[in-house]
Amino acid sequence: MVMLELKGFYKEETLEELLFKGNISRLEFIYHHSQERIDDFKAYCQKRGLQEDEAAAEAYSDFILKRQENAHTELLD
Repeated sequence: MVMLELKGFYKEETLEELLFKGNISRLEFIYHHSQERIDDFKAYCQKRGLQEDEAAAEAYSDFILKRQENAHTELLD
């Protein structure tokens, strides 16, 4: 597994591929996705009293997935 040093923001598809290949962590995915994603993650951590670390990034990713699933389900109703 080769970890990459990223700078700036990348397309979500690119980050997903790097994450899947093990080249970046969930936390790196968040910090190179968009400023909006960073701000949302920071608010998520602050609201729950979490440190901004890999464990919080995993929990946040699960939270985002559930939020997207709920939004999709609401569109179907």
